[in-house]
Amino acid sequence: MMDSKPVANGVLIDGVLKRFGDLEAVSGITLEVARGEFFSLLGPSGCGKTTLLRIVAGFEQPDKGRIEIAGRDVTAIPPQKRPTAMVFQNYALFPNMSVGENVAYGLRVRKVAVEERRRRVDQALRRVHLEELSGKPVDQLSGGQQQRVAVARAIAVEPAVLLFDEPLSNLDVALREQTRNELKSIQQQLGMTSIYVTHDQQEALVLSDRIGVMRDGRLIEVGTPEDLFANPRTSFVASFLAGCNLVEDAALAERLAGIKIPNSRVLAVRPDELSISVHAEDGIPARAVSKSFLGLQSEWIVDVNETSLRIVSPPAVPFAEKVFVSLRGYRLVELV
Repeated sequence: MMDSKPVANGVLIDGVLKRFGDLEAVSGITLEVARGEFFSLLGPSGCGKTTLLRIVAGFEQPDKGRIEIAGRDVTAIPPQKRPTAMVFQNYALFPNMSVGENVAYGLRVRKVAVEERRRRVDQALRRVHLEELSGKPVDQLSGGQQQRVAVARAIAVEPAVLLFDEPLSNLDVALREQTRNELKSIQQQLGMTSIYVTHDQQEALVLSDRIGVMRDGRLIEVGTPEDLFANPRTSFVASFLAGCNLVEDAALAERLAGIKIPNSRVLAVRPDELSISVHAEDGIPARAVSKSFLGLQSEWIVDVNETSLRIVSPPAVPFAEKVFVSLRGYRLVELV
């Protein structure tokens, strides 16, 4: 374990390891989330991000390591006694209760007095703009409204840390974007420490103060959305978060970038950092495999010496099988 000062009113995840049989779901992760920070755990399915969130919540016990919240070691404390609240992927609302009764549930469990309970329920519903639906059965609400009830129930207990487990994954695209913006606004108003699990890169980039990218139970990189997108250190983050092309062919990387690539490094190039042309003087030759119209831009898949590259360009560039590719930007990243 690391020797670290407590994170005042934040979260300290210290050397946490979790196994399920032979599977090491979380591999000795150490992470600090500051007070008031919106921190996202981002990664593909099965990378361990939800397991780590459940350990913070107390629904899973680590095999090694500890969890500290607001300067207090909570590793052995059951979930209902931790200063946390969870917003689940499937909302976990009670269909036989009204909106107000659902929001009040956690307060009743904590034996909050009736008048204080009413005040907190009213305040939480106002924050998610559902105050007029307090008496309505939750099974008569839309998916987006149910998600807001779940958020209201979580914030009503006034937790030190708000936990989100892929809360938008059941919503359609338009509603997901709207609800995402509402979540960000609520979190900023409350200034509540939040840990948010998602596999959606766009969600993580829009919502987060910082992002931790996970893979195979390990925390690969941590940084601000801007830093991780523009300057990833590893090939996995470059590809998964920034959508970079990874050029492992040293000869091709040298032709594109004009530099020699060190061992254990690869060239990472975002699709918008490549230019495509039908004129030979504009780059190295390539074979166009496909061109897809995306509105304001087109996406090309081209083959250069058996390396496939994805390129975005203005839609006006005409399709031709023989094209020429040039580079406007790149970064060298560690092959991980």
